[in-house]
Amino acid sequence: MDTLPKCNFCDKEATYDGQTIYGSWAYMCESHKKQYGRGVCTKLEKRVKIAAPKTDEIPVVEIPLSLDDVAEVKCPHCGEPRAVEPDANYVVTCESCGNKYEVASQI
Repeated sequence: MDTLPKCNFCDKEATYDGQTIYGSWAYMCESHKKQYGRGVCTKLEKRVKIAAPKTDEIPVVEIPLSLDDVAEVKCPHCGEPRAVEPDANYVVTCESCGNKYEVASQI
């Protein structure tokens, strides 16, 4: 996440997403997770921007042959992984470094 949401019980920054003792799901800060959290809660973390020089170059990344529903490619600028459809053919903007690259299917 680029920014963390607020706790659904107070104005603090939420660090967990999980089911509550009431059955519903909520964003919770550390103290409210202890008070209202039930079971395993997902730890929320801010996305770390990866330093990569900005460029107008748009390299092509070939998607590996796959029979799965998704394939993984890595940004050629910073190495951040991204899930794509195996038959994808389009230009994407990396969420980590902001540079563009084209994904091309081998299918």
